[in-house]
Amino acid sequence: MRILCVGRCHDHRDRRLLIENVIIADAQTACEMTNGSLANPSLVKKRFRGASNDTRSLKKGNAFFCLAGGNTDGHEFAETARDLGAGAIFADKNRAARWKHWTIPVISVDDPLTALGDLACEYRKFFATRYVAVTGSVGKTTTKELIAGALSAKYRVYKSPGNFNNLIGIPLALLARPLPRSDKCDLAVLEFGMSTTGEIKRLVEIVEPSWGVVTRIGAAHLMQMKTMAAIAKAKRELFDFSKPGVTAFLNLDDPHQRQWLARWRRPTVTYGLESERQPDYTADEITVDARGVSFRVNRRHEFRLRLSGDYNVPNALAAIAVARHLGVPLTVIADRLRRVKPEGDRSRIIRKSGVTLIADCYNANPTSMRAAIEALLKHPKAGRRIAVLGAMRELGPESDKLHREIGQIASGLDMVVTVGNDALAYHASISNQHAEWISATARVNAIDLLKRTLRTGDVTLVKGSHSEHLEEVVHELEKSLAADSR
Repeated sequence: MRILCVGRCHDHRDRRLLIENVIIADAQTACEMTNGSLANPSLVKKRFRGASNDTRSLKKGNAFFCLAGGNTDGHEFAETARDLGAGAIFADKNRAARWKHWTIPVISVDDPLTALGDLACEYRKFFATRYVAVTGSVGKTTTKELIAGALSAKYRVYKSPGNFNNLIGIPLALLARPLPRSDKCDLAVLEFGMSTTGEIKRLVEIVEPSWGVVTRIGAAHLMQMKTMAAIAKAKRELFDFSKPGVTAFLNLDDPHQRQWLARWRRPTVTYGLESERQPDYTADEITVDARGVSFRVNRRHEFRLRLSGDYNVPNALAAIAVARHLGVPLTVIADRLRRVKPEGDRSRIIRKSGVTLIADCYNANPTSMRAAIEALLKHPKAGRRIAVLGAMRELGPESDKLHREIGQIASGLDMVVTVGNDALAYHASISNQHAEWISATARVNAIDLLKRTLRTGDVTLVKGSHSEHLEEVVHELEKSLAADSR
C-alpha cells in the first residue's frame, strides 16, 4: 500500500526523502494543516500512515476520519478504528474531548470532512502534478478514462479510481497517489461530481485544476437542485472559482455551455457534434457495430472506441481536445483511445452465445438514459433490440413525467423489461406501442425471464440508477451465456 506524505520538510533533501519514502506527518503538523488541536497533547510526535473513512478498508496506521453520512456517523466507529490499529482519529470537538485518554492521536477539528479536504490540499502542494478536472451530468467517468488514456502517450498520468469524485472521494484519491513515484506524476485527471451547490467550488479549492472539462449537462439531482439552470450553475463553479488562466473545454451541443462561452473571456477549446456551430473538434461518419463505435474527427482523422453507443463520441472528442491542447499528436491519440476499456459497467460490450449485452448500469439520469436507448435503436442486430430498465433516482417531483418520456422513446424497441415497482413509471401513458413490455418485480425475476427468452442475434441494454443494482442482472446473464457457449 502506498502511504501519504504531508510532513514538514526542513530542506530540499528532507523534502525528497519524505516524498520518496512516503512518510506521514506527525500529529502536530496534521493539526496545523487542518486547523485542529490535539486532544491528547502528549502524543504530538506520533505519526499516522494513510487516510480512511471506512473501518472495513482501514489499514493499520491509517488516520480515521469520522465523517457523517446519510445513515451513519463515523464517530460511532472511532473505537473500532482505534482497536483495528488506526494511527490517528480526526473527530469533531465535542467527541474528541471524550477520547483524550486514548493512546493514539485524537485530532479535534470543527468538521472532519473539511479537515480531510484541507489535508489533501496541503499534501497536493508537495508535488508538481497539474490537474485536469472533469465534470458534467453524463459520461464523466468515461471521459476521465479517455483523457487519461490519451495523455498517457506523452505524460506520466494519475487518474482518480472508480467513482472517487466527491468531497470524500477526491481527497482520498489525492492522498492515495498509488504510483511507484508520486513525485514523478506529471498530470492527474480527476472527476468532479456534485449533488448540491458549493461542492464543485470546494473541490476547486482542494485541487486547483489547470484545465476544466465539461460533458453534457442534464437532469441529474433534480430532487436537490430543483431546476436545470441550478444544475448548470453548480457545474460552472469549476470555472467561477478557478483562476482566470484555467483553460475550459466546453461541449457546444449543450445550450448552457454555449451561454457561458458568450459571456466570458477565458481560454476555451470547444467540441461537439453539431458542426454548424463550428467547434474546434467535431465528428462525422459515426458507425456503431458489435465491436464499438468508429468516427471521423474534423473530416479527416479516423478513430475507433471499444465502447458501445454513439453517445460516447462527444466524450472521445473531449479527450482528443485535451490531449491535442497538451501536445499529443492525433495519430497517437487515436491509438491510445482504441485501447481504452470501459470502466466498470459503463458502456461495456459483452458478446457471448450470439447475444450482445450492453452493460451501462452504473448510473442513469434522463439525459444518459435517452442517449443509451437512442443508440440502441440504431444498433445493428440480427435479432431483437431489448432494454432492461431500472428506475432513475433523485429526480424530485418531475420523476414520473421524466420516466414516461423515456418510456415513449423505448416503445420503439422490440422488448422492454422494467425492474422493480418504481420502474413501472416507464409504462405509463404509452401509446402506439411497438415494444413488448414486461414488468419484473425484482432483479431475480428479470434474470430468470431473460435467461429463458434471450436468443441469438439479440442486443440487450441494461441500464438504471446505481441504487437499482442492475449489475447483478448483467453478471448473472454473462455467466449464463458463457455456460451456454461451452
